[in-house]
Amino acid sequence: MNLKSFPDEHLQSLTSLEYMWISYCPSMDNSFPCGLWPPNLSNLSIGSLKKPISEWGQQNFPTTLVTLILYGENSGAIPFAKADDTRNTATTSSFLLPPSLTYLYISDFMDMESLSMGLQHLTCLEELVIISCPNLKDLPVTLLPSLSRFWVNYCPKLRKKCSRKGKYWPIISQIPDLDILKAGRT
Repeated sequence: MNLKSFPDEHLQSLTSLEYMWISYCPSMDNSFPCGLWPPNLSNLSIGSLKKPISEWGQQNFPTTLVTLILYGENSGAIPFAKADDTRNTATTSSFLLPPSLTYLYISDFMDMESLSMGLQHLTCLEELVIISCPNLKDLPVTLLPSLSRFWVNYCPKLRKKCSRKGKYWPIISQIPDLDILKAGRT
């Protein structure tokens, strides 16, 4: 898509907007620097833009957000913030996820190695899907038992830890919808 800009400074005035999808716009240079999203947004799919997510600056998603889909093509890693992290400076690059999230989908973050920080406070999270994160090797152990759906695909390092002989198997084996695909990029 040839979209080059987006009126992100007006997002907070869109009070009726509940669903937003801004993905695969390689010419779009917006980085949502103010982190001010529509106040009633419940579903957001975003990523694969010109500027990597890791360079967007602090993001404070609305507490109404229940579904978050992050596409990280050319984005490095997601800079998740801990819920008790009170740093609130413009130079801080972090995503503070709202505890209201029930579904989190993460795809194509080639440099991400860990999800163990920044997700512990997601007590409502029911579904976690991770696709094409070849260097990901750590998960938030305290979060896993509460999931009803956990899918991993194209994550060879994580797949090994989720196998029947792996570190996470005793924790994830009881998840009703568990899919750890053996296929994967190396």
